[in-house]
Amino acid sequence: MNHIPRPTLEWHPVFWPDGRTIQLDIFKFWLSAHDGLPPYAQARIIDLISLRLKKVRPDACLWVSVQAPSSWYVREVWRLIKNHIPTAVLSTEHDLNTERDFLPSTRYNFNRTLPHPVFGHQTNTDNRDIKDSTMRVLHILARLKTAHTVEITSLAGFSKTYVRKQLRDLQTRGFIERKKIGKYEGWEIKNRGLRYAHRSWHVPKGSHFAPYRREFRYAAERHRRISRLWRSWLEAAYPMVEIWECWTEVSLHYGIPDALAWGMYNNREMIFWLEVDSGHTSGKIMGRNYLKRLKNANSFSRKWGLPIVFCILSKPWVIKEIAGYIKGDFPTLAIIGHDWRHFGQLPTLEFGSWNQDLTSSEYWLRHRTEGPLPFDPTKYPSKLKKMKIASPPKEKSNKPRFVDYSSIQNEVYWDRDPNDR
Repeated sequence: MNHIPRPTLEWHPVFWPDGRTIQLDIFKFWLSAHDGLPPYAQARIIDLISLRLKKVRPDACLWVSVQAPSSWYVREVWRLIKNHIPTAVLSTEHDLNTERDFLPSTRYNFNRTLPHPVFGHQTNTDNRDIKDSTMRVLHILARLKTAHTVEITSLAGFSKTYVRKQLRDLQTRGFIERKKIGKYEGWEIKNRGLRYAHRSWHVPKGSHFAPYRREFRYAAERHRRISRLWRSWLEAAYPMVEIWECWTEVSLHYGIPDALAWGMYNNREMIFWLEVDSGHTSGKIMGRNYLKRLKNANSFSRKWGLPIVFCILSKPWVIKEIAGYIKGDFPTLAIIGHDWRHFGQLPTLEFGSWNQDLTSSEYWLRHRTEGPLPFDPTKYPSKLKKMKIASPPKEKSNKPRFVDYSSIQNEVYWDRDPNDR
């Protein structure tokens, strides 16, 4: 028999006046925007639950209650679900009013008495004493797979000391382990931690959720590190900004931003779109690509009804090259460019125009080493260069490099040198 997992859904039926016949067979599901998943991943979880529910209760309706600081996340989740059954996605502040809240429209159950749903067994209660902040760190690692402490700190929005404490707690429980990432030590989530994160997200057992959970594509090391520091970069550059959530390598309908932050700035809700470019292509191709991305961001801004800050972090010559290709009217976009070596600084936001601050970045790069060094350089001697051993020259062969075919035709033959081997 198919069962409904107990911690996932609650049954909220609507009865006819007789009190026995069910008018609407409604199941309620909760999710939060602070679970570490972008909207398309949450929409996939709703689709998986809808398919499981449809097998057990063909006439069921799903009521999704979303905990979010604003309505953008709720509208984006509702837009991305596939509506396998009548579904209503509402904020926790709004209650279900009528059957018209469901899409597609539902139908009444006339003269039919449905049995009480049979829920599955309660999941094991091990590790249920995990705090919400610790669970948030686990959710971030479940999406990143491997990360350094500073990257987890940026995405979580906590202090570095506090995140280290949560990481040690997760390591004690056997959810994560230390791993060398590149040159430095980092963290990697274990299979046990992934299974626990899936259960906390209410992913149905046996579902293939990895492509929707993880980053959409795996970038290079420096590219990936800058993207994961986007939230802390924004908070350091704009003290008045309030970031609610930040995701890296998010898949949108057209385009994949390297990082997408959602928050409020100057009492205005907005999206902070980041693109990191290493400059490994020609200026003409980069200009064409970024003009296309700006048009996509402009269409998203109109669709969402939110202003977007479009930032490009790259090398100085890339920023100067891209600036010559930005053409068009983007009134809801604030387009900025910045040197990716100068952390914690960004240009002033002006919607409808392009702005960069390479002059201040170049000044900072020239004068950042004028003061005393924070360490003693004599304790870190430079590595000795390896002595290059010159290889002996190769002996020249006395074999002719070409054959004179005219001499062969005249039956004039040459003899091979016996010393030539």
